[in-house]
Amino acid sequence: MGKDDKEDTGFGFKDKAKAEDTLRLLEEHDLNYRRLTVRGLLGRAKRVLSMTKAEEKIKNIKEAMEVFENWLADLDKERKEKPEKKEKKDDIEKDDKSDKESDVEMEEKKEKKKELPSDTVPGLGFKDKSAAEGTLKVLDGRDPDYQRLAVKGLIGRAKRVLTCTRDETKVSNIKEAITVFEKFLDDFESLHLSKENNPYLSLGVVRAAEQLAGESVTEQQKSFIAAYSSVNGEYKRLRTVEESEGGLTWDIVRNNALKPLKATHAEAKLFNEEGEPTPEHLELILWAYSPEAARLKKCLPEAETEVSRKRRSSAQEESPAKKKKD
Repeated sequence: MGKDDKEDTGFGFKDKAKAEDTLRLLEEHDLNYRRLTVRGLLGRAKRVLSMTKAEEKIKNIKEAMEVFENWLADLDKERKEKPEKKEKKDDIEKDDKSDKESDVEMEEKKEKKKELPSDTVPGLGFKDKSAAEGTLKVLDGRDPDYQRLAVKGLIGRAKRVLTCTRDETKVSNIKEAITVFEKFLDDFESLHLSKENNPYLSLGVVRAAEQLAGESVTEQQKSFIAAYSSVNGEYKRLRTVEESEGGLTWDIVRNNALKPLKATHAEAKLFNEEGEPTPEHLELILWAYSPEAARLKKCLPEAETEVSRKRRSSAQEESPAKKKKD
């Protein structure tokens, strides 16, 4: 486990000294930002505690949390005892309203809602043999199950086009394309390529693993997790999100990274005595894959994501209406 609380900002909660340094760094910011940041750090610290077994680390984080909690208590006490100036009152009113929202949620509201990328791979076709071969090149390296479904879908569409086509050349070309696809499917079954499929773990589990891994997370893994986050954990959309280097989409990059890792760690121990993922297991999880996904979900609480926050908020809003209806 690494330094779970390390940030570019210098804020953190690994021990009492780090918490005190954080409060000093926050002095240059306005009151609203300071309070939200401290509350956010407390929330993260509690999540890290739920996944930590080391007694010394637990002790240090609890001491850091006490520093933050005392700071918040003093802030509330000062508000009650001393009337603020008009501008500070405005800050406090804004702060009170924001207590129910995280700083991340506030930033999301300021940004325009971004349209998620498509989950449909471009460049697939069946007009002739060349188009079919080009299609298989576009599909190469992607999730095997997706390749099979895409090819089956193209065969179905091609056959429907044949029923309403009278042009002999066009009919001949499409039939050649279908032959290419059918051979691919035959090879797919004979080679048992479905076994090479890498089912995706949820974004929340990957985020939790990222916290556990700390400084051992590679730059490429960080970029993958950022891409996975950008599509709200909808893994199908990674088919059209390109890595900044190389021009490959992230579904292909992921499969390329997992292939040697799965071979290297085929016999590796996946969980330690405390039930936590081993370093070898974490290498796989950081690519959103685990050979023991069901067991992993039981021992690794999901980190909160944008989607889970929205679901929770939606459930809270619907709850009173449901109760009234009942």
